[in-house]
Amino acid sequence: MATEMIASQRKTLVRLGIVLVVAAAAFAAWAGWSWFSAAQDDSLAYQRTRAEVSDTGRRQIAELSTLDYHQVEQGIARWLDASTGALRDQLARTDGGTKTSLAQNGTVATGKVLDAAVSELDTHAGTAKMLASVEITVAKEGAAPAVKRNRFTAQLTRTDAGWKLSALDQLPVGAR
Repeated sequence: MATEMIASQRKTLVRLGIVLVVAAAAFAAWAGWSWFSAAQDDSLAYQRTRAEVSDTGRRQIAELSTLDYHQVEQGIARWLDASTGALRDQLARTDGGTKTSLAQNGTVATGKVLDAAVSELDTHAGTAKMLASVEITVAKEGAAPAVKRNRFTAQLTRTDAGWKLSALDQLPVGAR
């Protein structure tokens, strides 16, 4: 009788082991399929692109809101690097007189994006639009720094070198 009981317990343990192995294999298959499906999901790629546009746009808007009179040429070179299309063409037309005037003005403007949001993104066309709130601190030799806040609309275009600003326009006060 004891032998039969031991044999019965062994059969039960073997069956339980088989059930656990099958359950673990089924869970592993489900988890693998779920992970694979999520990795292939277009909405994840869209969200990654949206985050990239947001990060790049914030950085470039701050760049185009910043200029140190000690380094006008380098500042304009950074502006050109952050821009494309008509905006870049406009910045590239900065003439020597304007550069001299900027250098003689004796101001350092530092832009900081306080908040920004991607309002439109067309991944197929490679275009995006953003809204940004920017704090610009303007320091002039011998004067206390002045802080002003501006709101901008920005357009970005995907280029071979990544996303670049193709338009940057200040919103008038009171605009919604």
